[in-house]
Amino acid sequence: MKRNIMRTVSAAALSTVGLIGIGAATADATTATPDVPHAAADDSAAPAEVGLAAAKFYFFKDDDRHGGYAYVTGSDRDLRNNRWLSGPHKGRTIDNGTSSVNNATSHFVVLSDHPGSCVGPHYYSNAHSSDNDLSNNGFDNKASCVTFR
Repeated sequence: MKRNIMRTVSAAALSTVGLIGIGAATADATTATPDVPHAAADDSAAPAEVGLAAAKFYFFKDDDRHGGYAYVTGSDRDLRNNRWLSGPHKGRTIDNGTSSVNNATSHFVVLSDHPGSCVGPHYYSNAHSSDNDLSNNGFDNKASCVTFR
């Protein structure tokens, strides 16, 4: 009888610890999510999907992740059909208009200058990295193609 009570108490304690551990892991994962996108006060809308940021590559119209944003979740060889989702350029194409980026994916991402063929100058973005000014890399307002590797 004592053995059954101890098993029940032990099982209940392990279950409680397991639930607390899951809660702590979830809380840490949420706080570890990058603060992307970074919307300026003058942007017309901030994205609602910040909690899902871990699977997106973000483009920003202006330096320091301001001026509007757009994102992709995989390779896109022609950015002419992608549109800014916020900011003063909302609805306009992002092609040749990116000034800063945030790679919130686990992929190495390559931006290229020419849509379709993805040839010409390239910009390389490591997984889980950001660049607040593409002009210092000679790639400001040149992105026309994005490939995930």
